Amino acid sequence: MNIREYLKSNRLITDGAMGTYYEKKYPSGELLPEKENLLHPERIREIHLEYLQAGARLLRTNTFAIAPLFYSDEQEMMDGISAGVMLAKDAVDTFRMQTGCTDEIFIGADFGPILLPEEEGEEEALQLYHRICDRFLACGLDVFVFESQQEYKYVESLAQYVKERTGQQAFVIAQFTFDKSGYTRAGLSMRKINRMMADSVVDAYGYNCGMEAGHLYQLMAEGEIYSDKYLTALPNAGYPLSIRGKTIYTENERYFVEKSKLIAGLGADIMGGCCGTTPGYITDLVKALADVPREEKKISSLPDENKRSLEDHTSQVHGAGFLQKLRDGKQPIIVEMDPPFAADVSKVMDGARLLKEAGVDLMTLSDSPMARARMDAGAVAGKIIREVGIPVMPHLTCRDRNIIALRGTIMGEYLNDIRNLLIVTGDPVARDARGNITGVFDSNSIRLMEYVKNMNEELYSEEPIHYGGALNYHGANPDAIIRRMIKKMENGCEFFLTQPIYSKEDIDRIRYIKSKCEAKIMCGIMPLVSYRNAMFIHNEMAGIHIPEDILAKYREDMTKEEAEKVAIDISLSLVERLENVADGYYFMTPFNRAGLICDIIRKMK
Repeated sequence: MNIREYLKSNRLITDGAMGTYYEKKYPSGELLPEKENLLHPERIREIHLEYLQAGARLLRTNTFAIAPLFYSDEQEMMDGISAGVMLAKDAVDTFRMQTGCTDEIFIGADFGPILLPEEEGEEEALQLYHRICDRFLACGLDVFVFESQQEYKYVESLAQYVKERTGQQAFVIAQFTFDKSGYTRAGLSMRKINRMMADSVVDAYGYNCGMEAGHLYQLMAEGEIYSDKYLTALPNAGYPLSIRGKTIYTENERYFVEKSKLIAGLGADIMGGCCGTTPGYITDLVKALADVPREEKKISSLPDENKRSLEDHTSQVHGAGFLQKLRDGKQPIIVEMDPPFAADVSKVMDGARLLKEAGVDLMTLSDSPMARARMDAGAVAGKIIREVGIPVMPHLTCRDRNIIALRGTIMGEYLNDIRNLLIVTGDPVARDARGNITGVFDSNSIRLMEYVKNMNEELYSEEPIHYGGALNYHGANPDAIIRRMIKKMENGCEFFLTQPIYSKEDIDRIRYIKSKCEAKIMCGIMPLVSYRNAMFIHNEMAGIHIPEDILAKYREDMTKEEAEKVAIDISLSLVERLENVADGYYFMTPFNRAGLICDIIRKMK
């Protein structure tokens, strides 16, 4: 009997945790239990056997972390997979021989989170995962378990691959991990996952890890499902404590089982345990569910995903004018200022008032450029919006916050009427500060854009956040730059702000990029306000090159007025040369001299 036939009339019970149980059972063992497939195979076989004796009938191979993220040697990965499958099969054979059991027992090829790079190496990484799938298939497995997933697209891609390789006979289970608020680290909600699964090629889907049974039941009960596909639920034993460097889970089998029975009542077809669970949990679960009938799932209609237009849901103070101009080809203007280092915000506020009077479409505030601490850009933006009434777009960097803090920041900024963000990975922490300051980089700009895209769909569909990205156009490989831009656009990026442009070569590079993709590019202009300023930018700012003919216009003995006149003339010349290239202009304000930028704007044709 194959697994599809079995599930038509039976609830399927899986094993429990491997990693946490192995650590508990063998505290001095290998930190990565998957390596024990080759180092101490008898230990892994013994744990499999314990779960079979407890009543598990879906045994997952000990291959959760056999992936490119943890292994640099492909042959070692493949050997670990082969050994993992053999140990699971040996455990089943031993169990049958010892007990005479004739029950159907299934072995699932187990995968941990599928995380691939966003750069040109993505295709290579995906091909490696194809070879991993091929190894499982060669070992005779046709049940695949993708567990603890944070994203969807790669799981779907691999599910399609194994189904094509097996003539659609492979049975694919996809399980996603949510935090206590009901979101994956990629920003996908349980509702979004349920909606995606309705159109997916996977055969069964559901939830594992991240939450204990009571919390998982609560989220499942409040949610909706949109298909009759098999539903899985493998909660944790509880929430862990860290004591002297060890992760400890509370022994709470009774509570786990009580809540699992409630989950079964919601229509779960495949059930078991994740982190912190042991064979004892599975024994109690099997007994408790023996007399609990399978429940039919309550299937809801797919929700209407239609979105209202920009004009319907954004006011001018939210930046609708900027976006509409950009879409209409009218070359809007963005001006950047820097939040202060100290407590006095008056210069920025005065500058915002000048920019509003000059008709600037959108003001933007940098987020600690060059990794030097300034007043929080989002907090300053909220104050400007309230008191000045000009739309403001704070930069949001991945350098300083983990994904929890980033989500909280975005939600707080939304509360303060901020509907525009510039999402950037962020400048690295200076080398001399790395002993005391740590860059977080829990995400990068592409992943954070995808996260905000999901937040828009789940939280802000009526009035979404609009966001752009940075364009470092000067890289050696323009086609790689374009590929990265396209990935950002696929994840909701609506426009790009470039670094300062000074030369014909810069303009030609922008023109080439625009010829290869349909990106809206706001061309950067940074007036040089003194000889010293010009020399610093030219020599100290990586990737920015100022032509000699521009540098020659500045002298060490120039007055402030003379230098500003040169800066205005150069900026106007650049605007003219960019007229047929730029979708808009992005002015960077030197030393927050907003009046200088206003003079340039007034003199533009």
